[in-house]
Amino acid sequence: MSVRCVVAVLLLLGLVASACSVTPDDVVITPLRGGRTSADMASGDAGGLPAVGPAPGSSHWHAAYVVRICDDVLAPFDSDADPLGIHSHADGLIHVHPFFEESGFEEATLGLFADAMGFGLATGELTLPGGGTWRDGDLCNGVPGRVYVDRWADPEPDSAVERIFANPDDIRFAADGELYQIAFAPLDAPPVVPPSWQLLPQVSNLLGPAADPWVRVNADADAATVSLWTVAGVSAGPCTGDQIEESVLYGEASCFERGDDVFSGTEAIASARAVSFNRQPAVELTITPAFRNFIVSQFAPNSPAIETGIVIAVEVDGGVVTAPLLTRPSASETRLVLAGGLSVDSASDLARVLAG
Repeated sequence: MSVRCVVAVLLLLGLVASACSVTPDDVVITPLRGGRTSADMASGDAGGLPAVGPAPGSSHWHAAYVVRICDDVLAPFDSDADPLGIHSHADGLIHVHPFFEESGFEEATLGLFADAMGFGLATGELTLPGGGTWRDGDLCNGVPGRVYVDRWADPEPDSAVERIFANPDDIRFAADGELYQIAFAPLDAPPVVPPSWQLLPQVSNLLGPAADPWVRVNADADAATVSLWTVAGVSAGPCTGDQIEESVLYGEASCFERGDDVFSGTEAIASARAVSFNRQPAVELTITPAFRNFIVSQFAPNSPAIETGIVIAVEVDGGVVTAPLLTRPSASETRLVLAGGLSVDSASDLARVLAG
């Protein structure tokens, strides 16, 4: 039996920007269809929960993009340096793997990508790396143009498209597998689908519709029943002796053996909230310095955890509700996201219990 463990999410330029004419063989045009608003998309796809972006030090997301000036589409950008972990390799993909907290979570923005690639992106203004600036009201073949960003609602070119005129520098990466058009074009110009969208299934964790949640959470559990501990072993049920059973809604529960390192909820968790992570319900923890230091200590040089990672069980009311595998310390000093197997309701219930 495979153990259902939730993976915890923890953890200058050589530029090319030549233009080519748009022809039916070069690009795909999609109708502009209204869907969710900027506020809706920023709140994530998991029942309106606030979305957190990629976790520094562990997340590696990808987004397909295209840059368009009037009827010309630019060749994909390339970079030889990557100061913050958001860049491109002339493949039409934005590689989003933030190195630091300053470029992770809510700070992972399209503006940081623009900075790394050497082009300017601001409200009403687009400047290319090799020169040339376009501003709202400049003409495209005699027609006034606007600077905007199109963002597709899902990793499919036929999904709804949101046209964003507010400061594009602030647009956050909210999930793996997003599609973007960065444009100076007439207001009603239909979007150009990024050709690289077809690469996303090869490089991204496109989760698709959320699986049926399997985590069972007692919403009335007392915070005093919360503990976090290292897992010494996992086996299939039925559980015997001192083993702690997994709290699941269906299927066979796994049995967890408690290791030597045990933290009470208050010793490990400063706060918790329900969030959307990569379009799925999740719980974000603010961990204490003591718990952070413990995690870091497990990855000391030559320690087994460097090769195998460590599994931390989150126990609530006598059952293991999640068991994240930590493969490395997070680049974040305080934040840890637990995702997988949760519904919006169970994520909210778990966050309330963990927050005490």
